[in-house]
Amino acid sequence: MLAAWMSERFFRTFRVAPDSERGPFDAVLTQREHRVGVTVGILWDDAPLPGLEALQEQVSGDVERDGEGAYALWVPPRAELPDYEPGASDLRQIVARALSGLEAGERREIRVPALLRLAKVEPNGAYVSVAGGLAPEWTTLSEGVTGAYHLDSRAIRRLSEEQAERELLMSHVRDKAALLETGEFTTIEASDSWLVSRLPGSEPAGLTVFGAPVEFDSADSAAVRRLLRAHVARAEEQRYNGTCDLTALLLIGSFAHMADERVTPALRGMNPTAYGGLDLMALVADGQVRQVLQPRALPWEA
Repeated sequence: MLAAWMSERFFRTFRVAPDSERGPFDAVLTQREHRVGVTVGILWDDAPLPGLEALQEQVSGDVERDGEGAYALWVPPRAELPDYEPGASDLRQIVARALSGLEAGERREIRVPALLRLAKVEPNGAYVSVAGGLAPEWTTLSEGVTGAYHLDSRAIRRLSEEQAERELLMSHVRDKAALLETGEFTTIEASDSWLVSRLPGSEPAGLTVFGAPVEFDSADSAAVRRLLRAHVARAEEQRYNGTCDLTALLLIGSFAHMADERVTPALRGMNPTAYGGLDLMALVADGQVRQVLQPRALPWEA
């Protein structure tokens, strides 16, 4: 993803060098005679998401039967992969179907079943208190309702990027609210909007699942700063021990949307001398690449 993004941004062709040429770096990109030393850092504590390897293996097998390609599933923060049936098989089928027809670099949202809970607690007022993924939309949800309600939307970890999808979900909640009497409770079948993408190249073949442990809170700025400092120090060490024309730190984050990322403000709070030896810093999350630190100079333009 970094090579494709750099090729598009800098109007040059970057390729991933063989492992035998990477030296102390995690990877090396080449642009003619120029070398870009890349350090890769994951912005969550190093603990596997339960069910990740099984899902990767199963869907990769499905992809291999249907043709070649490299794909990614971006699991939203705090989301769990089902370890029960038919939940695990259903998710496998949802992901496998969504990958069909994806072009290189294309992203696509998928609908993962989610169950919401709604209760009417007071007959007066016009207010919906919300816990979970729909909390930012509480004012919109409160429009036109009669009474006070509590909505448990913790099963939703990522809202759709499409405003029409969000409005449809909120309309469904309001329709259910209109049927409730004070003291009554109901469940609402909804969907969590996860994301899949096809990687620009053909490696790694099959499906790669990106997902942080459920316990890790990507909204915790202190945790992001701690991890960022560690990755910056490691990138500086690799730069010191290696030879390249440009150094890049590629960070992989667990954020529902790129707009939620905490890396940019974390970098602004760091002492610039800590990352002074790095030329480029980029973040990969939600199937996208965002530049966090811009190179001061480009060797191919010298």
